[in-house]
Amino acid sequence: MKPFSITIVKYSGILLLWVLILWWGTFFSPLNIPEFIPHTPIKVYGLLFFGFTLTILILAQKEFLTKNTTLNVVNLTLLGAAICFINEVVFQFIISFTETSDKLYYFIRGTVTTTILWTVLSFFTAFQLKTRRTGQLILFILVFIVLFKVLTMAFPAFFKS
Repeated sequence: MKPFSITIVKYSGILLLWVLILWWGTFFSPLNIPEFIPHTPIKVYGLLFFGFTLTILILAQKEFLTKNTTLNVVNLTLLGAAICFINEVVFQFIISFTETSDKLYYFIRGTVTTTILWTVLSFFTAFQLKTRRTGQLILFILVFIVLFKVLTMAFPAFFKS
């Protein structure tokens, strides 16, 4: 049985490779990928990033569960968060070379905010994979959305880019 660290590094590497390809393809390649999906406020980069990262989290957590079925939701969440954290630290380090000013600010902000977001989503996937209680998961997601909306209304300056 391989230790969890090998699986964490494997999935962090896959995610990093995908994010780098997506980042280059969206912002620097001659492919002319539009910023938004036509007639919607949804960004193409964000949708592709979300979809692939969620897929990686599901695959990694399933692999963790096959290696050790006694893992609980908290452990699965933390393992998923570790995958995203390692990926994000390396990615932010790489793109810091493209910034002209405030490199440390954008590095810390990108790493912290993205890791927090993916930790929450890691919890959702871990909860679904471990408990199979879809109704309660939907309730958790709705509570998270409402809480996030209340926070954005209470602290609008904090959530501006």
